[in-house]
Amino acid sequence: MMWAMKQHHIRYTILFVSIIILTVGVLAFFVYARGERTVMVTPSTTITFQTPEIPQTITTPFVCNAQTLLASSSDQRWCDELPLINRTRLFQIDLTHNVILFFQDGVLQKTFPVAYQAPYGKWFQTPTGFFEIGVKREKFMSSIFPVWMEHAVQLYEDFFIHAIPYYQDGTRVTSKFSGGCIRLQDAVAQDFYNTVQRGDSVVSYLSLNDAQTKEGFISPVATSSFWIRQRFNSPLKSDWSWYEDKQFNYIQHTGVDFAPKQDAKDLSVYALASSTVEQIFYNGKDDGGLGNTIILSFDLQGEKKFALYGHLASINPAIFQGKQLQAGDVLGVVGNTGYGCNYWRVGEDGCDATGDPDIHTHIEIKDSPVLASPISDECTLPSGKKTQCIGSTSGNPTAFGYEDPIGIIFSSGVVPQSSEY
Repeated sequence: MMWAMKQHHIRYTILFVSIIILTVGVLAFFVYARGERTVMVTPSTTITFQTPEIPQTITTPFVCNAQTLLASSSDQRWCDELPLINRTRLFQIDLTHNVILFFQDGVLQKTFPVAYQAPYGKWFQTPTGFFEIGVKREKFMSSIFPVWMEHAVQLYEDFFIHAIPYYQDGTRVTSKFSGGCIRLQDAVAQDFYNTVQRGDSVVSYLSLNDAQTKEGFISPVATSSFWIRQRFNSPLKSDWSWYEDKQFNYIQHTGVDFAPKQDAKDLSVYALASSTVEQIFYNGKDDGGLGNTIILSFDLQGEKKFALYGHLASINPAIFQGKQLQAGDVLGVVGNTGYGCNYWRVGEDGCDATGDPDIHTHIEIKDSPVLASPISDECTLPSGKKTQCIGSTSGNPTAFGYEDPIGIIFSSGVVPQSSEY
């Protein structure tokens, strides 16, 4: 009898311990699922910090089917790439590889080769970012130059996707004539025109799939997990007054925005070179919209330059002002912070906005360790408000103390290949 009672007691003890272990395991899972992650910074230091939530509703690793129409055999590579965002109808304009990808319900339907885009780095290059298809016109006179554009589809404000343009006397415009619109060969333009619908979602971007870094630098994000949603000098319309020179209607992006893919596994940001932590700013009302931000100083061919990382979800707690870093040290995690909240969204921005989080990090290379332009500049925002320029400049950013991070960090595989016809 006593032995039976002991056995019964032992069984209940084992059951009780098992329940405790299972409960701890479940709690640990939910902590991880809510976005807390442990990262090894040094062999002797372990830190934990928050990661942002990224909508992930597509899990299929192969996005082509029997109906997929590829413009060339090399386009087969896109069958292994999830669309960058989840939309019912999505056109992805890969400026690096000169191709437009059309997805419907997450399946790649068709590819369209790009015949021409403006040379990289020039004013009025093709804008990057999130857009929606605007007006469609069978034949349309350019608002920039007196040329006709057939099968014209509005990408963003003054920028269109269209067939090879021609002058009023019928002479076709050559590829030596530069403009920010995207040109397609005539048959491709007609096919694209018939496929696209007003209101379709568009992402215009640069790819990091083939990116190679320069000696002494590493990519500030994992190139296999990220893409460039906003490039240096990309135009943003902020003034709808009429100017003969359309440049006055636009402010220009001062950095590069790196955004994670839907299936990104590494959301960390890294020191791009051996460097020193110069400034740390935390998400608040005085952050200029950059949210959690770190500014590093580093040497560039004998000159002291500064690298700014903005919109971080969190900052590595082991980072402090004056800390010496090696290339590849973890700085934090990408996010969408700004103005004291998770401000940046796909679509309408705001602390109370409900659109998908616009998760990215804004990276600048500049002459001073400040949030604003190193050379004082006033910008007109799309709201019409005039303010000190932060993240954009009224003209080419190089005139205000900025350099293109892509040209500093990467040696090849990012800048669009020149296109002629």
